[in-house]
Amino acid sequence: MDILPGNNEEYSQKKYWDDRYTSSDEPFDWFKSFKDISSIIEELIPDKSSRILMLGCGNSTLSEEMYDAGYQNIVNVDYSEVIINKMKARNALRERMSWKEMDVRALEFENDSFDVAIDKGTMDAMLAVKGDVWNPPPAVVDDCNKEVGEVMR
Repeated sequence: MDILPGNNEEYSQKKYWDDRYTSSDEPFDWFKSFKDISSIIEELIPDKSSRILMLGCGNSTLSEEMYDAGYQNIVNVDYSEVIINKMKARNALRERMSWKEMDVRALEFENDSFDVAIDKGTMDAMLAVKGDVWNPPPAVVDDCNKEVGEVMR
């Protein structure tokens, strides 16, 4: 599988991610690495014992690097069972960090379970549909609102 989809809309489809993660074990950070943003994280999350939810974790190294820097209460979620299983195996020695197959639009946690939620690119993937990204279709707006609503509770 080519790492890039045939069209941007594929970024919003679970099948694309399952196929991508099945065909590659190479970690990928879409935007910035922890090294690039560590000073911002440390400023915004000064308490390293904070309960952190990593939304759409994929195979990014962000959680691993945050864990190694002392942020060890991290729950990673992604709707790709393929990547969750790979990440559990890759991080078996990081015992305080967990990995859960879960859709960010329907989180299965109690209210007030987390102090911080980080979304590095999941909402961007949901917005990768035909048309104007600044005027997305109602279904996409609904999906984004579901993610925000889930995180806020």
